[in-house]
Amino acid sequence: MSVVFIDLVSSTALAGSLDPEALRVTMDRYYTACTTAVADHGGVVEKFIGDAVMAVFGAFRSHEDDALRAVRAACALVDALEGLNADLERGFGLRLDVHSGIATGEAVVVGDAGGGARVVGDVVHTAARLQSHAAAHEILIDDDTARLVGAWVRLEGLAPLSLKGKPGPVTAWRAVEVLPGPAREDTVALIGREAELEQLRRAYARVRRDRTCALVTVVGTAGIGKSRLLREFLANPAAAGASVLRGTCRAYGAGLTYWPVADAVWSLPGGWEEAAGVLTADRPDGRRAVDALAAALDLATGAGRPVSVAEIAWAFRCLVEALGRRGPLIVVLEDFHWAEPTLLDLVQDVAEGVTDAEVLLLCAARPDMPGSRSAWAGGSGHAAAVVELGPLTDGQTRELVRLTAERAEVSAQSMTLTDEALDRIVGECDGNPLFAELLLERPVGDVPAPGLPASIRVLLAAWLDRLPATDREVLERAAAVGCDFTAEDVRVLAGDAPALAGDVLDASLRRLLRSRAVHPSGPPGAYRFSRPLARDTVYEMTSKARRATWHTLLADRLADRAGGGRHAGTAGSAGSAADGDLAHHLESACRLLGEVHPGDPRLPDLTGRAAHALVSTGYRALRRRDLPAAVSLLERGRDLVAPGDPEHRVLAIRISDAHAGLGLWDRARAAVGEAERRSAGDPRTRRTCTIQRQLVDLRSGLPVPPPDALARDVRSDPDDDLSWCRFHQLASLRSFADGRIGAAESAVRDALLRARAAGDGYEEDRLLASVCELTQWSPTPVSEGIALCGELAARFDTDRSLLVPVLLTRARLQALAGLLGEARDGLEQARRHAADLQLTLGAVAADQAAGLVASLSGDHADALRHYGTAADRLHGLGRGTTAATLRIYAARELLRAGDTASCAAALRALDPARLETRGRLVLLALRARLGATGAWPGDPVAAAEEAAALLGSTDDPVLTGDVRFETARALDACGMRDRARLAAREALASFTAKGAELPCRDVRSWLAARGGTP
Repeated sequence: MSVVFIDLVSSTALAGSLDPEALRVTMDRYYTACTTAVADHGGVVEKFIGDAVMAVFGAFRSHEDDALRAVRAACALVDALEGLNADLERGFGLRLDVHSGIATGEAVVVGDAGGGARVVGDVVHTAARLQSHAAAHEILIDDDTARLVGAWVRLEGLAPLSLKGKPGPVTAWRAVEVLPGPAREDTVALIGREAELEQLRRAYARVRRDRTCALVTVVGTAGIGKSRLLREFLANPAAAGASVLRGTCRAYGAGLTYWPVADAVWSLPGGWEEAAGVLTADRPDGRRAVDALAAALDLATGAGRPVSVAEIAWAFRCLVEALGRRGPLIVVLEDFHWAEPTLLDLVQDVAEGVTDAEVLLLCAARPDMPGSRSAWAGGSGHAAAVVELGPLTDGQTRELVRLTAERAEVSAQSMTLTDEALDRIVGECDGNPLFAELLLERPVGDVPAPGLPASIRVLLAAWLDRLPATDREVLERAAAVGCDFTAEDVRVLAGDAPALAGDVLDASLRRLLRSRAVHPSGPPGAYRFSRPLARDTVYEMTSKARRATWHTLLADRLADRAGGGRHAGTAGSAGSAADGDLAHHLESACRLLGEVHPGDPRLPDLTGRAAHALVSTGYRALRRRDLPAAVSLLERGRDLVAPGDPEHRVLAIRISDAHAGLGLWDRARAAVGEAERRSAGDPRTRRTCTIQRQLVDLRSGLPVPPPDALARDVRSDPDDDLSWCRFHQLASLRSFADGRIGAAESAVRDALLRARAAGDGYEEDRLLASVCELTQWSPTPVSEGIALCGELAARFDTDRSLLVPVLLTRARLQALAGLLGEARDGLEQARRHAADLQLTLGAVAADQAAGLVASLSGDHADALRHYGTAADRLHGLGRGTTAATLRIYAARELLRAGDTASCAAALRALDPARLETRGRLVLLALRARLGATGAWPGDPVAAAEEAAALLGSTDDPVLTGDVRFETARALDACGMRDRARLAAREALASFTAKGAELPCRDVRSWLAARGGTP
């Protein structure tokens, strides 16, 4: 253990100079300062001896740094007395001076820390004798203490002292100050990583040579040297001249998806302004890219609508591509194991989408990064690679430790690192450079400290304990803010710490910068922890009660800044980073306060605010279709919502929808069940959940019960807008599956009215898009459909994920109306948007629509190509039923081009049993036509009659017109002229009702050629 003796200098003169009452107050402050300094560093005051104080460190609970704690306590007392001395000098012209002695060794402890304990041993006498030899302001320590603290305390050697009771001279040292710690980054050459460095060089050379984009992930455990390897590569002459964007993923908080993107953009020399300038200068659609990227960075753009994740990914890809075309670009993303799934998709989008540009993407991740994405495993086919960092060999570790020891000058006493100490470090660090570096700080002279734990958390905790008290106070508050913080953030949390008042905080930050515990990040006054592990350690070692208080203060500050006050729940502006920060701080405060004070009267209000903030942030993620983030936020918010709260059924719908959008059908059902459990007995929740469960089942291909009982239940509560809205959507899906498109559209319009009544903008957008798409096949006239598409194209202009299907619907309707030029223009625009956002299904739908436009214009070869391409891509996506229908459309183009043999061969390759109604109808019509020419076996008239009968199952006027016109041609070829003309007139009636002018012209021409009248 370590023993400290502290005593006043010239206390007798002090007593004679002060009034007794003033003396009592002064001495009380002195004793308080002593006990506080000792307690703050984990020590115990063993006794007071007049004006002297005896304290022990490690007597009742030992720590590997007890000696350092003792020295720090003595130094902290000297600092603490400055405030008291300022008052004494102003009032009485006096000062309190102390002198201290510290010794470390073995002793016997009798009793316990609760009272009556005694410490007996030679170490006590040594400390007392050192204190008596110390001059004012001096701290004298013995040789054993010096060996333990030499790496962290600036020491001055003294001539050997003759101490009373000692048989010979005693080696002693003067402790001058506690050092902030040696600089740790890049102080020695990179050891043992030449092969990995060469992999990075080769990847970069390939990027330069081929003007391509390469993705390289550096994988290794914490502390293994990922960041060090990247720094070495970037400092290498081979990478000279490259622009570098840097971003870091975070492990905690809400709304984290685009933090690394924001980091990367702001790391440009000109920050956001430079990024915006590059985009607008290099692209005709640069303004759209600027608005989308601004949404990711939470910069106000005035657009007013959420921007989809696909749009943001496209915008960042545009920026990277533009920069990479101007010159070589390296994008570094650290701590990539914390990347949100949406960010993983974004990086893969960049890796696969950037063309004709020199771009190297470098991701640093631990082996346990989420998911097993092929891009990170090196199998994406876009120059992806993995650089694995394993442990250093014993020889490499030995060289690293030796060089580090020489560079850092391990101790102030010029002690040498012995082979025994070196072997101990090499054996305990397991080839991990960071562990070796931290272990190096612990050797004591020639013999390492016994029982040294190899845990990195313990080592980081030891580092933290070596910091000056004020520096630790600063770091504790900074850690509550996050890995990134500002001086102002810390100042806000320092209201309970007078020791950080004035310039003390700024001085502490300067020391932390010098020791590289933090480094500048962003604008002046902004900082980042150099080691995320250090931040996490500081955070975990701070009491939960203090953390809860600080998180609450930060949340209140964010809410006040947003103008909503502390009980507004969320930070205000949609999509702002402050919303995610607010949710994180409220959630953290709620959790921590609940753990330490579960009955605290503040907890219910705090819980409600946290739930509201998480849910609000989750809804915004859902609107931009960041489904993984939405699920995480909404489920965390749901867990804080009180049982029985009506919000549970709304959350059930949103969480279920998000899971369904990810194809996780079982989880979508589970979300519904969770709401039923949390709101048991509430009839509206039960009703809404029943409807949602059937919606999920129907969408995932499972059977659902007849609607009669559910319909009666819904009608029993005419004001339940949410249940009605979802019930109408269920009815629409049923009708669409039965081929009753008009009924499906009508049901969606009814759902839309209920969504508007409920003020649900998210649902309204989804339903408007559904109405628009249904107008392609429903009885709604073409002119009305085109008008609706125009309105929605303007509404969804900033959300191209919704805009693409609107443009394709309008192109199909324009083609039917005979507006082929406009249709082709719309197709081209939709294709460009789908390509920008890499919307696979959007690209497939564009091919399908292009097939219709080409067919209506008479270019059957082009129509065949488009339908075939769409069918192939759908089949590859596992949508075989729809792909089969498109193959039938392709076969129809062969027939219309006069190639009956190829048409028949294509139809024979299909399995009729797996066709949907639309495909079966067209197949029957084509069989009738082929049969009439002898190219297909069977009765063509029977096939035509079967098709006519099956038409009763659909109200799609265009499909009806197509099938009737094809059967009319078949009947005409069979010599049944009157029946053929009747079928043609029925086709014309269907086309006319729809307003499909171009098909109408074809039917009229056909009838006129046969002497018939329309």
